[in-house]
Amino acid sequence: MRRQRRALGADVQATSAAALAAHIWSLPEMRRAGVVGTFVADDGEVSLWPVVARLWAEDVAVTVPAIDDADRLVFLRWRRGGELVPGRFGIPIPACGEAIDVRNHDVILIAGVLFGPRGARVGRGRGYYDRALALRIAPDAPAPADGPMLVGVGHLFQWDPQLVCRPQDVALDAFVSPAGVRRFGRDLVPWN
Repeated sequence: MRRQRRALGADVQATSAAALAAHIWSLPEMRRAGVVGTFVADDGEVSLWPVVARLWAEDVAVTVPAIDDADRLVFLRWRRGGELVPGRFGIPIPACGEAIDVRNHDVILIAGVLFGPRGARVGRGRGYYDRALALRIAPDAPAPADGPMLVGVGHLFQWDPQLVCRPQDVALDAFVSPAGVRRFGRDLVPWN
């Protein structure tokens, strides 16, 4: 999947980014969000630049993931015009950005290698997201709905209908590709 992503031409990636942005903004949770976790595209991932530009234009706080000195995934605030520098694994992160607790996010857009039914996701295999997102619900929270909405973001060819969540995986609430949105719940609903 990673090779297939990297092989996509710039024209396909640009078209995919625009279509993806429209689908992401179709989510009501995005239109109400005050803090949104994003990512800087790497390794052929779909770009979120159109989404980030609109978030900044609407004065929504934007964060990107980074690995801290304790080897944990944290979300750093990325302000409009803020410089990006290579972080761990060479993935760009804000040069100056305060950490925002995962529980203070309304929506977190998450890259991955594969996505599947019931919110299954395969990342790059180190478990950073799963460990960080396991903390998304405060211990005294009355219901899981109080945590941020977790949205997987990828190309349609990254969808695997046979993929299942492992016990240590944190399930996503939705998957968005340039082809549409798939939300997860008790029943697997059709695209859009």
